[in-house]
Amino acid sequence: MPAEAARADPELRPLPKAFLDQLDNQEELLVSSRDQAGRGTVRMWFAVVPPGYVYLLTPAITLKAERWRHDPWVRFQIPGSLSDQEGVAVEATWEEAAPHLDLLTSRFAMAGAATGEALRWMIEDGSRRLLKVGLGSGAGSESVG
Repeated sequence: MPAEAARADPELRPLPKAFLDQLDNQEELLVSSRDQAGRGTVRMWFAVVPPGYVYLLTPAITLKAERWRHDPWVRFQIPGSLSDQEGVAVEATWEEAAPHLDLLTSRFAMAGAATGEALRWMIEDGSRRLLKVGLGSGAGSESVG
């Protein structure tokens, strides 16, 4: 699915509660992206935003950000476990982020988004991508744990 289609996808749904419950007390997730050359997996800080989406913040110039521009597929794995969850990453807007500023700034402070104004600036100037991950049509049917 092209990234542009995923951004406009009104079908994005929250991730399964059973998976989200396992994220309590976790600081990082193993996050995979893919392209024609293969898959890449990195550790990332994350935020769980009601009603059940995982938000990621990444510099716009990273390989994973480039991969998500072309293929919004994501796989999360909880470090040290077999639990994983597939999803779809879509660009989150400042308007979507604003109601969750306390949560997002506390989770992404070490990434430079220690204040709402810093996060807004990062999103609006394009230096960072704030991604919202949920279930899309056909995504997330494979989950372990």
